[in-house]
Amino acid sequence: LPFADPRRSYTHAFERFVVDLLGQTTIAGCAQWLGVGWDLVKEIHKRALTRKYRHIRMKDVETIAIDEFAVRKGHDYMTIVLDLAEGRIVHVTPGKAGEDIAPFLRVLARKARRLRAVAMDMNPAYIAAVTENLPRADIVLDRYHVIALMNRALDECRRGQQAELDRLGQKVLKGTRFLLLRNYEELPETTKARLNKLLEINRPLLVMHTMKEQLRAFWQQPSWHKAASFLAAWGRDAMHSGIPPLMRVGRTLLFYRTFLLKYFKHGITCAMIEGTINKIKTLKRQAYGFRDDHYFALRLYHLHQQRYSLAG
Repeated sequence: LPFADPRRSYTHAFERFVVDLLGQTTIAGCAQWLGVGWDLVKEIHKRALTRKYRHIRMKDVETIAIDEFAVRKGHDYMTIVLDLAEGRIVHVTPGKAGEDIAPFLRVLARKARRLRAVAMDMNPAYIAAVTENLPRADIVLDRYHVIALMNRALDECRRGQQAELDRLGQKVLKGTRFLLLRNYEELPETTKARLNKLLEINRPLLVMHTMKEQLRAFWQQPSWHKAASFLAAWGRDAMHSGIPPLMRVGRTLLFYRTFLLKYFKHGITCAMIEGTINKIKTLKRQAYGFRDDHYFALRLYHLHQQRYSLAG
């Protein structure tokens, strides 16, 4: 029949209507409104997405971001690659190891001739895979993950200091974790006074907190040369602090200084891909999980065009 596919119980017009309706509502909502099963709606949507994303355009890609997210509880991960200019996912693959992403990077090296930079966290597997397969692209380490590394070191120092004080029967550091980790200028004046008193009596925490606040100024430097001098001085101070968690951070940042300084050439971060991962989590919650991994990957490719949202 010219208006329906063989062995299908619906017409082409019905299929197009379902796909359009899914741009405004969920599969369950579409199925309920049309009076059909959700599996039929999912089948129609899967076929449409398979046709749409059989070939993904990559020749205009200039900057990308790479990150992983947990698919299910445990150690089941997926890696996504995001085009930062358009906010669309250009690749989805199971796993988070370098060999999982390497085949796509080789394809990207052939097709994306304009690719200039890759934003990522400090995952050694990703760094090695990009360095090997995309030698012309610069690696830019993400600001958020660097600050998170420093915050973990600060919290480790706080726990160590608290353990020593516990042995002396003092509880002065109880309940101060978020007080130390928040940006200083965002604290209310009364909270700042409490923090200042705490830092006056604990030198390691004073040094860690001061270095944490100074590190945030790295990304506000006016030029590459100023940033290079700032990072060298900060790393030197960290290495000579005598505080093991801070010394580890200083050693790590000096090791990755080339990738950190590439920010001042390209100005990209992983903020967009982190926001996309939050949208993925929302998508999973709306669907109460996905049993079909192929359909889940197709939904991720289509995520940048998803228009409906839940409001409460």
